[in-house]
Amino acid sequence: MMAGTLQVAGGCLAPLLPSRRAAGAAAAVRPPRASGASASAAAAAVEEDGKVRLGGSDVTVTKLGIGAWSWGDTTYWNEFQWDEKRLRDAYERLKKRGVPLASNQVNYSLIYRNPEENGVKAACDELGITLIAYSPIAQGVLTGKYTPNNPPTGPRGRIYTPEFLTKLQPLINRIKEIGGSYEKTPTQCTNFDDIVVVLNWLICQGNVVPIPGAKNAEQAREFAGALGWSLTDQEVEELRSMAREIKPVIGFPVEKL
Repeated sequence: MMAGTLQVAGGCLAPLLPSRRAAGAAAAVRPPRASGASASAAAAAVEEDGKVRLGGSDVTVTKLGIGAWSWGDTTYWNEFQWDEKRLRDAYERLKKRGVPLASNQVNYSLIYRNPEENGVKAACDELGITLIAYSPIAQGVLTGKYTPNNPPTGPRGRIYTPEFLTKLQPLINRIKEIGGSYEKTPTQCTNFDDIVVVLNWLICQGNVVPIPGAKNAEQAREFAGALGWSLTDQEVEELRSMAREIKPVIGFPVEKL
């Protein structure tokens, strides 16, 4: 059984920085959350010098998220979908400064496997960079909540058309069957089986941390159902094969609209 990790959070590229910030480098790690007066104090501290200090540790974390890295002749600006070449370049430049590149956040799901196709997944595996998969359930489409008769509205509706959802239905049906075979019975979420199967599929790829968005604590607990078990190799490949037959329309993923 493959050990898995599930994180309900967000990031971008996350270098781990020593206490003194290396020139030109920044880390895409959110500051720890606080509550009440401590939250206000923490926010003020971050605004003052752009850094978050972790207790008595000598580690200083600085935020990148949306921003720029500029090293001489190369500038990286607000890039979430780096190709393999740019990822390796960032890795080498940070390495020269003694800064390990810890993670890379990309859009990655069963029906959007671009990180596998463009070499980013293989590069992350080779270099020891954790691949953080955002939108792991494809904006909710892989939960089965959208159907040809009930497509999404807004920008998502321009991508997930009734025609696309019709082609997707056999994959959704198979996901439900597999989820049912593992007795992943929902408590409140009617799409629980679908969610844990597609999250577990990503975990089974190795070196991948899915980050589904949870609206509340109950959803976070439901997402945790993707941990502690593993799809078989046959199931992983079967789902990949079925997904390969589904070609997203121009404009996928949604954030590129």
